[in-house]
Amino acid sequence: MTPAELPGYLRRLGDQVRDRAALDAADAMAQSYQGAVVRSMRGPSPSPPGTPPARRTGTLARSVRAEPARSTGSGRASSSVAPHTVYARIQQLGGDIYPVRAKVLRWTDKSGTHYARHVHLPARPYMVMTSERRRDSRRAAIAAVERVVREALAGG
Repeated sequence: MTPAELPGYLRRLGDQVRDRAALDAADAMAQSYQGAVVRSMRGPSPSPPGTPPARRTGTLARSVRAEPARSTGSGRASSSVAPHTVYARIQQLGGDIYPVRAKVLRWTDKSGTHYARHVHLPARPYMVMTSERRRDSRRAAIAAVERVVREALAGG
């Protein structure tokens, strides 16, 4: 490569890295956050109010998915992490549950069968961006960008 070709080479390399790094960084951040959310669902059931829900069947944990990153142009990308079960919102925010097709709610637990006209479920927030999760997501993004740069330099 001649000195005159170097600016064009660096521009092409920069364009290649910019777009790929944004996608990989967004994916890495989403996967890091998803993993942290799923790992937070542990402990005894029922979990204490204000703490993440316990993992009984794993349905809620399995429903928390990181969507693949999408380019938003100019070296930017976005991704999202969200649960996909019908009861995810009430676990996060809490609320009152009323029967829809019956006169009472019915459930069975270790102490027997219970009936109620309404039940209050306390909030058990699990989709929370804590400072630790933010730090871990940032580290994952930095590692992803460094990987893209190394690969571009090795293959470029």
